[in-house]
Amino acid sequence: EVYMNFLIRNVKLIDGTGTESVPRVNVAVQEGVISWIDQGPIRHFEYPHYEDINGEDLTLVPGLFDCHEHFAGDGGQFGVSIMADESDDIALIFSRAVSNARRALIGGQTSARDVGSPHGISIKLAKAIAAGAIEGPRITASGEWLQMPTTWGYSFVKTVNSKEAMEAAVKDQISEGAGLIKVGATGTKSDGTSYSTLGLDICRLVVDLAHNSGLKAAAHCTDGIEGTWDAVNAGFDSIEHAVHIDDRTASLMKNKGTYIVPTLSTWDYRIQAANRWKSPRNERDAAEERKWTSIASTKRCIKAGVKIAAGTDAGGSPVRHGSIVRELELLVEVGLTPMEALQASTKTAAELVGNQNLVGTVEVGKQADLLLLDGDPLEDIASLRNIWAMFLGGRRIR
Repeated sequence: EVYMNFLIRNVKLIDGTGTESVPRVNVAVQEGVISWIDQGPIRHFEYPHYEDINGEDLTLVPGLFDCHEHFAGDGGQFGVSIMADESDDIALIFSRAVSNARRALIGGQTSARDVGSPHGISIKLAKAIAAGAIEGPRITASGEWLQMPTTWGYSFVKTVNSKEAMEAAVKDQISEGAGLIKVGATGTKSDGTSYSTLGLDICRLVVDLAHNSGLKAAAHCTDGIEGTWDAVNAGFDSIEHAVHIDDRTASLMKNKGTYIVPTLSTWDYRIQAANRWKSPRNERDAAEERKWTSIASTKRCIKAGVKIAAGTDAGGSPVRHGSIVRELELLVEVGLTPMEALQASTKTAAELVGNQNLVGTVEVGKQADLLLLDGDPLEDIASLRNIWAMFLGGRRIR
């Protein structure tokens, strides 16, 4: 691995810890790691052979996380159905995942969770990126989607019908090298009513198996309150989508330290694209309904003090990879401050993933996953799109 040693001089720093921005900071990076941070003019710098980057009128922030992606899917109107149709062509879906990881990276994303892929190819993708064979963000991958019937209707999801089969499926993902476990916890009966697909007993089994292997557990919750309550009660680390959260569940999430990954982009993208797609009225109505239940649930979580991590559901919905800044804009619209939204994609996200000792903030000893921005995201979160330079582990990406 060839690292560049460099010094960013005279930059405004937002380090991600929650402290206010600091002007005229100098940050040195040695062999991919942040080695020195100081304020004020530099008269004497110990390492004369560093690349010297003038950060004047730029803002330095940590690289961004997307905590909910599916790299095997392209997004777009038909992305999920195409992934389903082609899910048996492993070479094709892996090449698509490679392309999407690259797209996410150049959008300013230095880390990601992949929370479901056909045949668990996301684990191979994560390993290939970690080995330096292909370029992409640092990926923590769950392997396959796991469910009892009725959470997802796709053939590429691994569906089990008993507690014993679920235990075997979770152990399979762990032995394949999964970095977390992801299951569906809510579903819909044939009469249209929502219910808890796993129940408390199987929820606890999944959590115990994951935690005993040093992994986090994530629960998909889009239908009704019962399955979400069971998942939180059982100790899942994160609730994904979390469309139906009442005050009681939000309070329990706060007490248990459960994270919410709201994926507000899923309904936002569908509403924005409705005219372009000529979507029928029932699809538009469904997206609008999801919008308002999702916003209400997220606001309850904000009010209760639940920890929020940013994720888009890129690839598992019409959302495209590399769209994390739109998710942060939506989080600000529903009530987070720009600082809180930035932390949802940096410090808080790293804490959810479990690699906060390596990444998530700009501090000495951390990996140099950095964005240099033209603008200040605390004044306008959209300025996270204005990337002047980007580094992943000290390597310049753009």
